[in-house]
Amino acid sequence: MFGDVPQIGSGRVLRRSLGIGAALSIALLAMPAAAAGGSARYVLAVPVCKAATPGHAMCFAERLKTVPARTPGARLQRREATPTTGPAGGLTPGDLASAYHFSSTATGSGQKVAIIDWGNDATIAADLDTFDSQYGLASCTVANGCLSVLNQTGQKSPLPSDQGAADEISLDVEAVHSVCQLCKIDLIEVNSNAFSSTAAGVDEAVALGATEVSNSYGGADTSGPPPAALSAAYNHPGIVITVSTGDDGYYTFDKWIDTPAKGPAANPGAPNFPAELSTVVSVGGTSLYLNQTGGRQFETVWNENGPDDADEQIVGSPMGATGGGCSLFVNAQAWQTHVPDWSQTACGSKRLGADVAAVGDPYTGFDTYNKSDGGKGWSTIGGTSLAAPVIAAMYALAGGAHGVSYPSLTLYGHLGTSAVYDVTTGGNGFCGGEGAAQCGDPNVLPYHTVALGAVDCDFPAKGATPSTGNVACDAGPGYDGPSGVGTPNGLGVFAETGPTAAIAGPKSAQHGVSGTWTATTKDPFPAGAVGSYKWSWGDGTTSATTTGSDAHVYALAGPYSVTLTVTDQYGMKGTATYKVNIT
Repeated sequence: MFGDVPQIGSGRVLRRSLGIGAALSIALLAMPAAAAGGSARYVLAVPVCKAATPGHAMCFAERLKTVPARTPGARLQRREATPTTGPAGGLTPGDLASAYHFSSTATGSGQKVAIIDWGNDATIAADLDTFDSQYGLASCTVANGCLSVLNQTGQKSPLPSDQGAADEISLDVEAVHSVCQLCKIDLIEVNSNAFSSTAAGVDEAVALGATEVSNSYGGADTSGPPPAALSAAYNHPGIVITVSTGDDGYYTFDKWIDTPAKGPAANPGAPNFPAELSTVVSVGGTSLYLNQTGGRQFETVWNENGPDDADEQIVGSPMGATGGGCSLFVNAQAWQTHVPDWSQTACGSKRLGADVAAVGDPYTGFDTYNKSDGGKGWSTIGGTSLAAPVIAAMYALAGGAHGVSYPSLTLYGHLGTSAVYDVTTGGNGFCGGEGAAQCGDPNVLPYHTVALGAVDCDFPAKGATPSTGNVACDAGPGYDGPSGVGTPNGLGVFAETGPTAAIAGPKSAQHGVSGTWTATTKDPFPAGAVGSYKWSWGDGTTSATTTGSDAHVYALAGPYSVTLTVTDQYGMKGTATYKVNIT
């Protein structure tokens, strides 16, 4: 049924190639400023929320848990007492700003970021205050109007009961405030993780004036097209709605790890709703490695699974990978299907996640503070639940949607420019970016005596799944499924853009004599083309054409300023002016 996510059980995952030493080296890179004398611990990423039942969502947060060194899947985390390392050993607000090149206090006033979560976090206000004090951030409280905690009907009470999602709530709120300190935050605590409740929360957030809405949850869409009523909640033109792609890899293949004996029957074989909707900004997760000064050294696709990531280890549950895959039901927007390498996705006309990405790997995760649900204070949390609020808050820093109906369009207008960091390494399929020679074909070859189903896009898949297309799950230059256009390199990727025009023609002419002016245009969007030209001649008259040339007769002498407004097929506009002297 719609939203079905299998329960976590026991299973096995194959991991090889990089070797234990290399895997530990990568883990150490997550710590931006290693120094002699720091303490170390072994950690394992565990899901914050329980697996969901049909019609319900699972939150996409994973918390690092300290475990004995011999625990299967455990990794070494260095904890250094330096300014660029958080209290639990993870990333800090300053690290996010340094890595993604933004100022958290330069802009954001007038923007309101809404966060949709379920259940009540009774200590969120106090936890945020502790978090802000730790890093010297601007105070964000209920009293000063920065933070509002509301139920799904927009009221301050009654708030829902505690449902064990406090780590997720703390992550969302603290990540948003870290990125945009001047933004207001509406925390909408809905009644439950039912999709009907989360959808109601999104609608209420928009009704309350949210300019951005962050959603860090989802469920595998396997039963049929998403119900219209639910899809409508994520369709608010002019509002930035970010959604996590998920923590279980391409087509949620990671769920197969739970029950390998069942083979393909245990693999949902579908991307997550609501990230698959073409009206939202679908956000993937990366592994973010910092240099010694806290700046970005490099980013790769987040994938803790698959045979390419480390030596074979036996673990008891999935270990996480950024989600995605071709939607089975939802059509893509034209600006996505016209990226240069779209044919290599094999998605045809269907939506592919993601549009953009940010840090999600819990092993390169973000330190948060939470005292609810038995929380002990500081912990390192990741998952695409981290990526979605970071991107939502960065949109807010950049001024929101800028009037664009579906703001994912803006991202594609900056594809291939210096505004994005191009993620080219790794993949979110079972093979994690490796080809046939290194991995074999997990879709058909027997792993644990069964075929796995559609778990990697490098190989043909059976049934109704798309045919082979490695851009769908492997990173590479330009657009790709796991990371979209890439990760932010400053706020430029969120900046308003559109077609540009230049006017040519006579700079002087006689009154009563026809003159002809022409325009040349450029459009930054995939397959973008200007189709409408509106000329304002400066004498109180206008004309409209579908080509870049028009003639005009001035009745009186004098200086005039010609203004041309051009519009492309996506509704985006650009203007140009030209001075004319009529004698």
